[in-house]
Amino acid sequence: MTPTPSPSLAADPASSVLGQWPRWALAAGVGIVVGLLPLLLLGPGTDLDAGSVIESGRSILHGDYLASRAPGSPVHEASVGVLEWVGGVALANLGSLAMGVALVVGLVALLQAHGVRRPFAAAAVVVSNPWFLVAATSTVDFVWALAFVVWGARAVTARRHVLGGVLLGLGVGCRMSSLVLVAAVVLAELYGDRTRRRGAFVTAAVAVVVSIVVFLPPFFAAGSSIAFAENDFRTSTPVNLAGRALAKDLYFVGPLAAVALVVALPALARTATTWRSSWLVRFAVAGLVGSQVLFLRFPWKMGHLLPTLVCLAVLLAVALAERPRLLTAIVVAQLIYGVVNVQLFDPDRQNEATGATVGVSVRWGPFVTDTVCRGRDREAWVGNDQERQVAVWDCAKPWGTGP
Repeated sequence: MTPTPSPSLAADPASSVLGQWPRWALAAGVGIVVGLLPLLLLGPGTDLDAGSVIESGRSILHGDYLASRAPGSPVHEASVGVLEWVGGVALANLGSLAMGVALVVGLVALLQAHGVRRPFAAAAVVVSNPWFLVAATSTVDFVWALAFVVWGARAVTARRHVLGGVLLGLGVGCRMSSLVLVAAVVLAELYGDRTRRRGAFVTAAVAVVVSIVVFLPPFFAAGSSIAFAENDFRTSTPVNLAGRALAKDLYFVGPLAAVALVVALPALARTATTWRSSWLVRFAVAGLVGSQVLFLRFPWKMGHLLPTLVCLAVLLAVALAERPRLLTAIVVAQLIYGVVNVQLFDPDRQNEATGATVGVSVRWGPFVTDTVCRGRDREAWVGNDQERQVAVWDCAKPWGTGP
């Protein structure tokens, strides 16, 4: 059954969202946040760009913009600059955790506004993913961008198209790849009721203007359009890129959750056919396909798959409304994966894999691995020491050296 929007929820202001949550959900959310707080003291995280983001934030406060990497993420970099100046790296990490909370609350609000029966189960799919937990406790931009996009989508479905466009533009200002999800929101609005099509154009126009404005500093700082957009990652053959992307897709959710998702495929496929009558399905399908195509071309960090996770959670909430046990299985499987990882193959070359060796081994899961690795050298970012940051990254990355 396709969910329908709830007019009363669509009219509710964002400030009333938490008032609709049951007490058990609020208690669980508070418990998770409190449990994650100690991680905020372990430095900015294992991401290779962590030190560069902090340096970029400091440069913004001094009025001399220095992008953390091309093309920059000015909204996130400026936010980190302010937070790190006020309270150090721990406060910058707390900003990510706050945005992670905002993302989850916004996702629940979006699903509730469309009458989805199990919005908290969908949120649990996101929260239980270890790579989400890693990003939400580190000085990285993934959850910042997604929080803006999800609340932008919520504003658009409530017919607040200007506000939605502003939020979506800020999401792009955190990560330019958020343009994929912005396009998904606009398409979902454009191919719905005819009365909403004008709003789609308003949303798109505002989002484009905001995106251009926030990216003016990095564009001028780059000195040329080529320097603004260039990256230093070499490409490979399409088959090789596909292999890397599929391997990381598998180990983004873990083998156990992947099996559950295979079981859910028929329901997901049936749900996808309702895209003409469901705003949520149009957004989720477009966002899922777009983010996967982008990752197929750039199969780099696991955090790049978080947009896929959010869109998948939306689809699962709609498709498995009558099968809560399968949703629960996906959540539990991801929680297990965060602690214990069953590795089925090893790449032949780190960072430049062209093949893999099959072999089963049991290792610590990505959440445990990341926590241990960042704790070993929590000052690796100081002075933007690339050698130390690479060592931490090599320890924590998929198929890395590990604890």
